[in-house]
Amino acid sequence: MDYKAYKATYDALLSERGRDELGSDIARRDALEKKINEFLKLYPSVVPADSDPARPVTEVSLRELTHRSLKVMVSIINDVSELLGMRETLGATDFRRRMFRVFTAPERRLYVGVWIILLSLVLYFIDAAA
Repeated sequence: MDYKAYKATYDALLSERGRDELGSDIARRDALEKKINEFLKLYPSVVPADSDPARPVTEVSLRELTHRSLKVMVSIINDVSELLGMRETLGATDFRRRMFRVFTAPERRLYVGVWIILLSLVLYFIDAAA
């Protein structure tokens, strides 16, 4: 199979009409599934080495470290907002413990540390400028 056949299949899946035709024709759906599997065997997806989550932090680039720390910060913000929504139903002690766990989860510790260092540098320069 050539690239044009794969491109036509991709375009058909993107269009509303193509998806409707595909949903009603079982034989065409099976043929399409076979074509997609052939394509994936020929052109396997290549995961960049940096985005491999199992890769140790000492072996990732600065760009990936920044990306990971931003993802962790977003997940922390989501967890804190969810926790604040449940604040009325939780006791004070349970609320504090869960809030502490949000920041100190084992998979987040390094990235929270990076954010704390950056925050301390910003505060240091603000204090030095004053």
